[in-house]
Amino acid sequence: MSVIPLTLGLSLALVGVFLVFFLREQTRSRLSSPERDALLPLAEEKPRVVPAPRSGAEPEVTSIK
Repeated sequence: MSVIPLTLGLSLALVGVFLVFFLREQTRSRLSSPERDALLPLAEEKPRVVPAPRSGAEPEVTSIK
């Protein structure tokens, strides 16, 4: 078995995978940016209001984890 056809086949497969991921990222970039995606884990969470018991107590505010 010759190594050159095997190497060319593997190289073309890697090029194809790269092109698919590149084009997918280009179409997705219209909706977001790398800077925004990188900062998403640091975004503030919205507090959630837990319904109070029927006894008339004040609602308790907790954060979602």
